[in-house]
Amino acid sequence: MWSLISVGQQGPPDDRGFTNIQALIPIAVVIAILLFALIVILLFPRLRSVKASKPLELEVHRIEEKKAVEKNVEAKAAESPLDVTIRLLHDDERRVVEALAKAGGSMLQKDISYELKLSRVKTHRVLVGLIERGVVKAEKHYNTNMITLSAWLIGGEGERDLASKPGKTD
Repeated sequence: MWSLISVGQQGPPDDRGFTNIQALIPIAVVIAILLFALIVILLFPRLRSVKASKPLELEVHRIEEKKAVEKNVEAKAAESPLDVTIRLLHDDERRVVEALAKAGGSMLQKDISYELKLSRVKTHRVLVGLIERGVVKAEKHYNTNMITLSAWLIGGEGERDLASKPGKTD
């Protein structure tokens, strides 16, 4: 009677001797190979990519450029602060500073917008950047602003007065 109620394998026992452990061996081998590859990749990053050595042309170009810069130091020392500032600005900022210099150092903000064909918002954003860097100053003038180049750019007095800029301290 108990043989009819048995829970388990029905039929004859497996004579091949195949067990669950033997089924896991190929999976364990694959996992071991993947772990080994991962360890090699993480511990030896040089094996991933071999860096090409620097071409000699780049070194020669860098040395020649350095010599050219040294030769131009005397010539650049004679440049005015306005020329140096214009060279370091972005395109729209450069156009605004050049227009101000051409107009004698001051213009109304609406005239800058009209002359350079910039939108009011674009003009405002460019001027805010220039004001924050101390290149120009803005004063209220009725319903617009009077934009003036800073004194250190016009007069070439050398160092600008950082103490007069709000929020900047040493």
